[in-house]
Amino acid sequence: MGLKNIASRLIKKHGQAAEILRPGEEVRDEYGGISYGEPTSHPVTILSATYAIELQLVAGGLLGVGDQRIFVAADGLTIEPTTSDALIIDGIEYRTIRVSPLAPAGDVIFWEMQVRND
Repeated sequence: MGLKNIASRLIKKHGQAAEILRPGEEVRDEYGGISYGEPTSHPVTILSATYAIELQLVAGGLLGVGDQRIFVAADGLTIEPTTSDALIIDGIEYRTIRVSPLAPAGDVIFWEMQVRND
């Protein structure tokens, strides 16, 4: 069993269902205003962890108090998460601050997201 399968199995076993909400297409009006089409929901399995708060990171603005560290299973995921996506957990919408894959040798094992409930 590969690392991707092991990570996805552990995230599924100890995690929960959530949704990545991808904004709809950008539409510009004749005055330069921007609006977005209907967002698309993508089901995901996540494992949520709180950051061990490092005062330096909070003071430096890299972490907000209450930020969550989210591990997203790569198995079955049809999109690559981005910072323009929102994450819905238990009906609460979180803004994505940072996204990074764990991808040794180019194969994504899981995605790590930093999310914030503004």
